[in-house]
Amino acid sequence: MKRWTNTRVTLNDSWGPGAAHSLRTPVGRQPEFALTPRYLRGPDGTPQLAHFAIDFPSGYLADGWQGVNFIPLGSREVKGIKGLPPWKAAHRNRYKKAIEAAAESLSDPRTRRLEAVIPYVGSRGSVGYNKVRLFYVSGAVRGQDRHLVIVKVATHVGIKGEVQGRQDGSGHGPPH
Repeated sequence: MKRWTNTRVTLNDSWGPGAAHSLRTPVGRQPEFALTPRYLRGPDGTPQLAHFAIDFPSGYLADGWQGVNFIPLGSREVKGIKGLPPWKAAHRNRYKKAIEAAAESLSDPRTRRLEAVIPYVGSRGSVGYNKVRLFYVSGAVRGQDRHLVIVKVATHVGIKGEVQGRQDGSGHGPPH
């Protein structure tokens, strides 16, 4: 989890209905955020990582992201994403295809990630909830900026008496 410590992410691209809810920004630019580790003290005083708090410049994420904590989960690395060229808009489809090809690894609950639930206001004025998962992929990109952060969004819509997954969305960008 050290790779997430004080990491800043600016997304290069986002797509899908879930991304439209959670990755749309008031300033109309790609989201940007930073993660800060938060610790609890064990009985012997040793700090234990509990979660990551999120911070972002005003307007670079929707209001629902304020105060959200990302919980570390999983133990396996993301598989199947490597050898991507450094990001340029011309490579958008290549990145999408690589991320979509790794769908099995990204959906495996054993895959290492940070996870949170983020509220949003839907088009009809009701509150919905998105499960947002952040994946850090080391060595995914060729060259100097070798790492990739993938943001997966699963939209949950309130349906009489239950919450149920409805759509997926994705985004990605390099950690700084």
